[in-house]
Amino acid sequence: MQGACGRLMCCLKYEHPLYQDFIRKAPKVGSRVRTPEGEGRVIAHSVPSDSVVVRVDGTGEVTRCPQADVCPARRAYESRPKD
Repeated sequence: MQGACGRLMCCLKYEHPLYQDFIRKAPKVGSRVRTPEGEGRVIAHSVPSDSVVVRVDGTGEVTRCPQADVCPARRAYESRPKD
């Protein structure tokens, strides 16, 4: 695997912390989320585009949403501990 500079795997040492941070913050694959297109289930992650891939309930549409636009499903939000 080569980066833009042509060197073998050189950039991975710089990208690894970004991948770790994304995985720590992103909803897990299989979790239910709410998107601008409706509620659905996370089926994949796209770290380079900082997005999650969601299959929308009802329509079965697969959409890629920026991580910032994806929220836990309403039930999970409402059942969270209140301060």
